[in-house]
Amino acid sequence: MSRRPYVRPMPANWFMSKPAYRFYMVREASCVFNLVYGLNLFAGLWQLTNGAEAWAGWLALQAHPLMIVFALATLAMTLLHTVTFVEMAPRVMPQQIRKMIPDNTVKAAMFGGIAVVTAAIIGFTAMGAM
Repeated sequence: MSRRPYVRPMPANWFMSKPAYRFYMVREASCVFNLVYGLNLFAGLWQLTNGAEAWAGWLALQAHPLMIVFALATLAMTLLHTVTFVEMAPRVMPQQIRKMIPDNTVKAAMFGGIAVVTAAIIGFTAMGAM
């Protein structure tokens, strides 16, 4: 009799078998886009500390069509992650104040909070650009 535990064989592409698994993997892969974009922003901050010429070079890189496509892809992946997170939140952590709060109320509050923060960021950015 063997004393080693049974390890069920798992193919490397197990997540390709069902559409729900594929969607989950795409959603979780969005963190890679956010990581690379964050590193890009840190590189810009680093170039800002290295002087005006280095900063101008980084800004020129950001205007390259591939960087614009990357920024739009990152935005799309972040929006996908945000929407799926808000849709999932009421089911994962139900809220109760004397009675259960409806899922739509929780979702509306979360989307409202996101809208307020986004509007504040856009407003502060617009005021700073003046």
